[in-house]
Amino acid sequence: MADARPNVLLITCDQWRGDCLSAAGHPVVKTPNVDALAAEAVLFRSHYAGAAPCSPARACLYTGLYQMNNRVCRNGTPLDARHGNLALAVRALGYDPTLFGYTDVSLDPRTLSPGDPRLTSYEGVLPGFSVRRLLPEHQRPWLSWLAERGIDASAGFPDIHRPVGRHDDGVSNAPPVYSRDETPTAFLAGEFIRWLGEQQRGTPWFAHLSFISPHPPFIVPEPYNAMYEPEQGPAFRRADDWRTEAAAHPYLAYDLGRQKRSSFRPGAGGTVRDWGDDNFRRIRAIYYGMISEVDAQLGRVFAALKAAGAWEDTILVLTSDHAEMMGDHFMLGKGGFFDGSYHVPLILRDPRIGGTA
Repeated sequence: MADARPNVLLITCDQWRGDCLSAAGHPVVKTPNVDALAAEAVLFRSHYAGAAPCSPARACLYTGLYQMNNRVCRNGTPLDARHGNLALAVRALGYDPTLFGYTDVSLDPRTLSPGDPRLTSYEGVLPGFSVRRLLPEHQRPWLSWLAERGIDASAGFPDIHRPVGRHDDGVSNAPPVYSRDETPTAFLAGEFIRWLGEQQRGTPWFAHLSFISPHPPFIVPEPYNAMYEPEQGPAFRRADDWRTEAAAHPYLAYDLGRQKRSSFRPGAGGTVRDWGDDNFRRIRAIYYGMISEVDAQLGRVFAALKAAGAWEDTILVLTSDHAEMMGDHFMLGKGGFFDGSYHVPLILRDPRIGGTA
């Protein structure tokens, strides 16, 4: 008897703002492949992450628990092994949940030997997942792949993500050394597509495709680096100047004082708050381009599912772990208490039910 269970594909795109979808009415960003998915799915326009940054956000996503219950309060806080999680739940249903990318889980030290190297990292794998392609922050598997393709990847992470050529302290939209077909997103999409070709028809699978983009460093290859103009985009949500913003709450004063430009553009000096509107707008245009680059790779994934005859047998969930301030309140990144950090996309397509955007 044929197995009637569906395939399941969970896709997360790190640091994607929930308003940055053309299907959600954004006036500038174009996401045609996500829009096409949303047209035959359910698009949640007011969906919010449970926490930020990465580890706390993913603890909420993977356990279904509020942060006050899963107790993961920062990157590096261990996730209590007594909590159930998504991977263990689907494994109990007979799937072999397979990971492409990362889950940013610091493992419970009570389950490990004292010398286990996994104790030194917050980039552990959520218990229950089989790993097909791990891509942690150092991105070495991707860098090795670039080198095989003849790209000079000796700069390593994060300097591989610097723009080509010499530039002053202002933000340039110059591309990196790698092309549109050689981004970390393209690499992971290719890894998933190869794995998909190995799956037997009639044997249900569960995969988690965890992309890093549009997470910083903020840089993107041609043509996406010039796809949007800095002048395009809605007004930033913020006070008249950063000092007025900082006076509104002690946390804002703290966060505005600690955000360094180098966290978002390798090699840049100074603090984010002093970058100025022109640079904030240039960064936003690059961020929009990164979203369009991710959308193009999602198109590859969707086309591969259709070519494999799996589209109508696959539940597809597209979301993000948390969002991105992107100039609002003179900030980049995530954290604090503003919607810009927590409003994320969510699209759910179940071919057995159908849906409407």
